[in-house]
Amino acid sequence: MGAVPTGWPRDLEAPESPRFAEAVVPWLLDRCPPEYRSHDVLRRHPRALSRLAVHHSQATLDGARAAYANARRELADALPPESLVEVLAALESEGARIASTLREVQLVDEAVAGTRWNPRL
Repeated sequence: MGAVPTGWPRDLEAPESPRFAEAVVPWLLDRCPPEYRSHDVLRRHPRALSRLAVHHSQATLDGARAAYANARRELADALPPESLVEVLAALESEGARIASTLREVQLVDEAVAGTRWNPRL
């Protein structure tokens, strides 16, 4: 098995693995809106799918960051203070998860484009 960089998805084989080509499309589809599954062209062209997955993941992270930045102003009158603190904590947790997913998707996109990594000594 080949080298993979820090942040490579644990549930996806390395690009040099013989199973990578068959595993990458379902993995990417799992990180995209469900409607993407209905487009055969995305299954046939993993590079197109990987680029769309990067854009979707980035937009999701941007949305989570905007929600966090605006939550106090938008929800201060609608929630008790302790609930607002919980909402902010949930958004912070989700933001970290989404950022990790974005990093994974970006690395997979690079691999689909042909990037290979050398093992660190």
